Amino acid sequence: MLPGNSSKNKNNRLGTITNGGKKSKHNNHDGNDEDHDDMNELLLQYNLEKMTEDEYDFNHCDIYPFASTLSKDFESLLDFDFEDVPDSDGASGDDDSGEDVKLNLCIYQINTSCEIPFLEFLMIRRQQQHHENKKVFEFPHFDYVSSKRTVLQQAEHYVSHTLATLEKQQDHNDNDNNDHNGDDKEENNNGITKFRGFFKHSSKKCDKQKQPNIYLFFQKYFKKLKHPYQLSKQNDVWWIVTSEIVNFKKVMYTDVDASVYELFIRNQEIMHLYDCKGRLLETPTVCYYGDQFQKIKYLAFFGLLKAPIKSSFGPFYVATNFLSSMKYACYTHDQKSFELYSGESITSGKHGKYKEGGVLRMVLFIGKMKAFLKDGPPDDSQISQELAKTDESIDKLMALRDSNGNWTEEYDTAYSGLYFVALQEGAVAVNTVEWFFKNYNHSAVISYHKMDTGDIPDKFDVDYTNYVLQ
Repeated sequence: MLPGNSSKNKNNRLGTITNGGKKSKHNNHDGNDEDHDDMNELLLQYNLEKMTEDEYDFNHCDIYPFASTLSKDFESLLDFDFEDVPDSDGASGDDDSGEDVKLNLCIYQINTSCEIPFLEFLMIRRQQQHHENKKVFEFPHFDYVSSKRTVLQQAEHYVSHTLATLEKQQDHNDNDNNDHNGDDKEENNNGITKFRGFFKHSSKKCDKQKQPNIYLFFQKYFKKLKHPYQLSKQNDVWWIVTSEIVNFKKVMYTDVDASVYELFIRNQEIMHLYDCKGRLLETPTVCYYGDQFQKIKYLAFFGLLKAPIKSSFGPFYVATNFLSSMKYACYTHDQKSFELYSGESITSGKHGKYKEGGVLRMVLFIGKMKAFLKDGPPDDSQISQELAKTDESIDKLMALRDSNGNWTEEYDTAYSGLYFVALQEGAVAVNTVEWFFKNYNHSAVISYHKMDTGDIPDKFDVDYTNYVLQ
C-alpha cells in the first residue's frame, strides 16, 4: 500500500517524515534566483477557504521536494555505466557505446481540485511488445538521436507533441458535448510546463536489452477544469494517479507497464508530496462509481449524491473498485428491466442490462478508516433489523452494515470487502467492495466513461472481467 494514507485524528490527515527527516531540506532549490523565480511561477495557488493553518501550510514552498533533488548536469546526461545494466539473465553487461539511450518523459502535475493536493502523471496507452492484442500504459519515450538539437530540446519537442495530442483529445471530447462552452479550451492553452531535472535508472527485471533509461521530469502547471473529461477507448493519453501505478498496477482494466511500477517502488520519493512544515501528505486511492451513463454524466458535472438512508453504512457518499462498479455501471440495482416515464426502455434483456452503462473514475483520501469484517458484530440498527426480515442476504451479512452511521463518530471512511454468501435454493449473495466516506471534499472525479455493454453477459456474473470502454 502507499504511504501516508491514514491519520490518527480528524484534524491531522497528514503523515510524518520517516528516515530521520531526510527531506528537511526540501525548501532549498537548485540553481540561482532566476530558477527560483521560475519555480514560483509554478507554485500552486490553493483555495484555502475550507482549510485551517493548523491542518495545512502550502504558502510559498515546493511541496514536491523530489524535483529539487533531480540533476541538471547536462554534461553527464548521456554518461551511463552500462556495466550496471543487467542482461536478461541477470548478469551485468559490458560497455557498449553503440547502445541506444531511452529517454522517458515523466510529465506530472499537482492536482488541486480536491481539498488535499495529489500527483498525476501523464502516460500513454501503447501496444505492448510481443502482444498483438494487449495495450499497456507507459511514459512517453523516445531514443536519443545525435543531432544539432540537444537532449533537452529533443525532449521538449516530444513534450509539446504529447500535450498537443492531449489537448486535441480534450477538444474533441468537448465538441461531443454540446452543453460545454469554450472556457476550458482557453485554460488548456494557458498551461505552463517547466523542466525540473533528470535521473537515471537501470531496470533489473524489465530492461532485457540492456538499454539505459533516463527519466526527464517536466512539471505542468495545473489549471482546474470546470468538469472532468470523458475518456473512451480511442483516447490513449491519460493523467494517471499514483495508486493506479503502485497499488493496482492497472488503469481500469489496462495494465501499467512493469518498468513504471518498478521505477516507483525503487524510487518511492517520486510519489511523495509534503506541506511547508515537512509533513507527508496522504496519497489518495483510486475508486469508481457505476450507474446508467446519462446519470453518470450528470454526476460528473454536478457531483455525487449521498446514498439512501437504508444503505449499508448510512446516508453518506459511496465508491467501490473497478470490477465491483461494473455491477452497477452495466446492470440495474435489482437486475430487472427499467423504463423511463416516457415508456422508453434503458435496458435490454430480462436481467436489467443497461444499453448505455457508465462509470466515474475518482480519487478518495481515505483518512482514518474502519474496516468491517464478515465475522464482526452484527448491526443492531432498526433499519437493518427490519430489512433483514425480508432479505436473506442482508440477514446473513449483518456484520457488514452500520445503517445508523455510527462509524462517522471516530472515522472518516468505512470499508467492506468482497464476500460471497450461500442462500437458499443454491443462490449466492455477493457483497461488493465499498468505501463509504462522510466528507465530499476528500474526493474528486478525475474522468468519466461509457462502458461497452454489447458483448457482456445478459445477467451480472461476478466472475466475468472482460469489461471494456466504448
